[in-house]
Order: sequence, then structure tokens, then C-alpha cells
Amino acid sequence: MLLLVALAGLSHEEIASALGIPYGTVGSRLNRARKKLRKALGGTNPMEGEHG
Repeated sequence: MLLLVALAGLSHEEIASALGIPYGTVGSRLNRARKKLRKALGGTNPMEGEHG
């Protein structure tokens, strides 16, 4: 689901339709996946910090 958002640029509504799941489930699963990914990265957010 993260890949559908990050790489395919699909909206929550598009993902729900493509996977045949409720709209609310998409947000819930994405939130859970982001938390797991953040933990796997050592609690850091790669989108924050210095850009240059």
C-alpha cells in the first residue's frame, strides 16, 4: 500500500477501489505501515533534516 501511494501516486480512494477495501482501512493500514517503516529506520524521518 505504501508503494501505491509513494510510487504510483494513488489517492486513498483509488487504493480502496483497486484493493476492494473500505476507504477508512486504507488510512489505517498506511498509518500502521509508516510507523513500522519509521521504527525500522531507527525512529528517524528521512523527509526531515538538511536538504542541500
